[in-house]
Amino acid sequence: MNTNINLLLHADEESKRGQKRVKRLNFIAVMFLIGVGAISLLTFLSTQIINPSAILREQQDVIGKISQFQDVGVKLFVLNNRIDNVEKVLGKRIDLSKELSGLLAKIPSRLFIEDLEVDDKTVRLTAQSTSLLAIGELINNLTDMVHKKEIISSLILNTLVFDESKNSYQVSIRADF
Repeated sequence: MNTNINLLLHADEESKRGQKRVKRLNFIAVMFLIGVGAISLLTFLSTQIINPSAILREQQDVIGKISQFQDVGVKLFVLNNRIDNVEKVLGKRIDLSKELSGLLAKIPSRLFIEDLEVDDKTVRLTAQSTSLLAIGELINNLTDMVHKKEIISSLILNTLVFDESKNSYQVSIRADF
C-alpha cells in the first residue's frame, strides 16, 4: 500500500473551492444589494428634487385645458354633422327655378296661366285660352318633354273645359319631375 496517498488533502482542496464559490456568491449578492439600494436612493432623491405637487398642479391645468377644448370639439363635431346633412339634402333637392323656367318656356304666348302650384315633385298648371290651338300646342310641347325626359317624367291632363260665357277653353295639367 502506498503511504503517499492522503485522502484528507483532497477534502481540503474541495472545501477551499466551495469556500471560494461561496465568497463569490456573497460578493455578487452584496453588489446586487448595494446596486438596488443605490437605485432606490436615486429614485427617492429625484422624486424629492422634482416637486410632485407642482407636477400635480400642472397635470390639473392640462386636464382643465383639455376639458375646455373638449366642449369646443363636441360643438364642432355637431356643427360639421349638421353641415354634412344639409349638404346631402341640398344635393338631393331639385332646382325648381331652373325647372320652372324650362317648363314656362314651353307655354305658348296665347295662353293665360290662371293657377300654378309647385311641390317638390309635381307641378299643377291651370291655363286658359280662347284658342284650342294654343292648348293643343301646350299639350304637344309638354308631351315632347316627357318623351325626351327633359324636365318632367310624366304628364296628366286633368280637365279640359269650354266656358261658353267667356268663350274660352280651360285646361288643368299635372306634371311630375
